[in-house]
Amino acid sequence: MRGSHIFARRMAGIGLACFGLFATQTMATTHFVRTGTSGNGSSWGNAWGDLSSISWSGLSAGDVVCIAGGRYAGSLTTGASGASGNSIIVKRAVASDANCGSTTAGWNSAFDGQVVMTGTITLRSNYVTIDGVVPNGISIVMKNPSGRDYVGVGVSGPTNGVTLRYVEISGPCLSNFSSCTQNGDHRSISLNHWNGSSYDLQNNMTMQYLNLHGACTLLWSARSINGIIEHSRFADNSTNGTAACHPNVIAEQDSTNMTFRYNEITNWQVEGIMACPSGGCSSSWQIYGNLWHDPMKGSYPRILEAQGNNNGPYLFYNNTIVNSYYECAGTANGGSFASGTKSRNNIFWNSGGSCGLPDEDYNYSDQAVSGQAHGQGYASNPFVNLAAHDYHLAFHVPGLALTAPYNIDFDGNQRASDGVWDRGAYQYFAQKTDSPLRKPSSPTASKLADRSPSGLTKHLTPPKR
Repeated sequence: MRGSHIFARRMAGIGLACFGLFATQTMATTHFVRTGTSGNGSSWGNAWGDLSSISWSGLSAGDVVCIAGGRYAGSLTTGASGASGNSIIVKRAVASDANCGSTTAGWNSAFDGQVVMTGTITLRSNYVTIDGVVPNGISIVMKNPSGRDYVGVGVSGPTNGVTLRYVEISGPCLSNFSSCTQNGDHRSISLNHWNGSSYDLQNNMTMQYLNLHGACTLLWSARSINGIIEHSRFADNSTNGTAACHPNVIAEQDSTNMTFRYNEITNWQVEGIMACPSGGCSSSWQIYGNLWHDPMKGSYPRILEAQGNNNGPYLFYNNTIVNSYYECAGTANGGSFASGTKSRNNIFWNSGGSCGLPDEDYNYSDQAVSGQAHGQGYASNPFVNLAAHDYHLAFHVPGLALTAPYNIDFDGNQRASDGVWDRGAYQYFAQKTDSPLRKPSSPTASKLADRSPSGLTKHLTPPKR
């Protein structure tokens, strides 16, 4: 059950809170997709019959494409661009949605169900949002072919302003690496497209509330800038030793000003974030407010590895690291960490006393902490329930007060609202309450299929703490 309850608990606090951000724009048109039909997309009764049937030539900025629950064999390839602040939105239907829900003509309650794709998604347009609306609302089931690398979500050109939300990408290996062979370097998300002279730039991409698990590499980014990866789960990337797969949570080349925050990373086999594996590159990441816990046993799991050249800077702030038994940060193949790389306010539990970055302070650990003027070693267990993987704080663990954007914790709470800035991913509160940033507009108890070894999101009703 490792890790699944954390994801379920936070998703339950989000529900449908954000779909209202995508309200109908002026002059926008709503279109419909539903299995078992063959229409022109103008209504539920005359819907396009598959995701591959969407007529992108007729879409423009502000348009909404509603997808009814069901199983779709076709792939989704974007073919039109929206505009800044007025994206084209492709989203799962839910009953309470003004564009796609129960008030639309021809609505059937069966339309409010998970969208399961056995095809893939390819992005090649600007200002397009793919939105599952609720946790795992769109689920891509990956295949495991030999002789080629399978990609759940990929790109086929440069993009700008793309958003992926509430999408699950379920890889072929949903169990321990000893019992599953990845037949290729299969990737949940690959942002790599070679145009003949360079990799196409993926600019201003936002990935939120994703559930990536069971592929060899969960995210590959060959050339990105200003990306945000947040509120997502990364898990179970592994192989049993085949040369076709080198498992990484994230592999990145020439990806700069990237933000990786409020994510849960668990049961990974080798590198967490592997920088510049293809040779010298430019790389800079802000990595803060994440939970890194319980990597796979019997391997060499790392959190951050610099390769190729002197790269960075990396800012590693307010993370909680539990049972990471091998290495936090390291270097290989000529890599090193650039000046300005810093570690602050992290909690290391059964994970050493520091990360191994060139500038570290204010870390907290159950083991020895050396070389840190404000580090705290051999410290008391700060967690509400370590055995149950509840890493909320049971008391204040005062650290260094930082500035925005680091002033929000994993749950969306304001840090230092009582004058104390805590270390780790969570801010301590004497009486925990639902965060206003996570409180849903209406409760949801969606029940999703259990396809992971940890019993992922059997339901989205959170356990009481």
